[in-house]
Amino acid sequence: MAEQSEDKLYATTLRTIGAVAKLPIVRVDREAFLRKQFRGSPHLEVILAQGPQAVYSAESLRKVAGTVIKNSAAKTSAASFAAGIPGNPVIMVAAGGADVAQYFGFAINLAQQIAYLFGEDDLFDGGGAELSEAAQMRVIAYLGVMFGAAGAASLVASTSKVAGANLGKKVAAQALTKTAWYPLVKKVGAVVGMKITKKTVEKTITKAVPVVGGAVSGGLTYVTFRPMGHRLADTMVKNLNGDFDHDLELNAQFIASLNGDDSAV
Repeated sequence: MAEQSEDKLYATTLRTIGAVAKLPIVRVDREAFLRKQFRGSPHLEVILAQGPQAVYSAESLRKVAGTVIKNSAAKTSAASFAAGIPGNPVIMVAAGGADVAQYFGFAINLAQQIAYLFGEDDLFDGGGAELSEAAQMRVIAYLGVMFGAAGAASLVASTSKVAGANLGKKVAAQALTKTAWYPLVKKVGAVVGMKITKKTVEKTITKAVPVVGGAVSGGLTYVTFRPMGHRLADTMVKNLNGDFDHDLELNAQFIASLNGDDSAV
């Protein structure tokens, strides 16, 4: 990817995440979700305080994630079909954009559910509609894994609470562009941006024929959405087990030179 193209795609990802994060379908209440998933468990208070991974094995949580993914994919497909109904050429492009926003909204929604199953903190930790910079990085990491972006699994490990990272303080103490993981964030974010652009084209085309378009849109959503969820769940299992997919890391001096900074990062 050319640098200019990468910048544009990364910017597309940030804009999309920022807009989609405001949709009602996106936010998952961590406590309510965990209470529902583990209702009847004698260890519910520990689960709420420390996360399900403090009580259950990664493998058993993976089975729970499979059910969550299946249910979420079905809901996403049904919603995509409904959004595929408009066939008016005048609103075709607008509808395509709305469907894409909905698609990525459901993806972020599912990513939160999977993350909470495996012990991660509330994504919307500030309580407001806006995502913090650290939360945006987590979303990019999750979506990157879901779309199979190289390096995304390492980014998940780097931003993970259960892996021992203290991302919030690191980001607060240093601008994102000056952090050692920024090149990887930007790279993974650009891949996600490419997927967003591709999805926009696909979704717009399916609006040309109302009912058939809706059926195709819903069907493709279901087929593609489940593997996305399973990839993230598998990565979370590896994260819990300490089986990280390590990629080569840039050294501090080289990163500083990329940022035009002579000091170490």
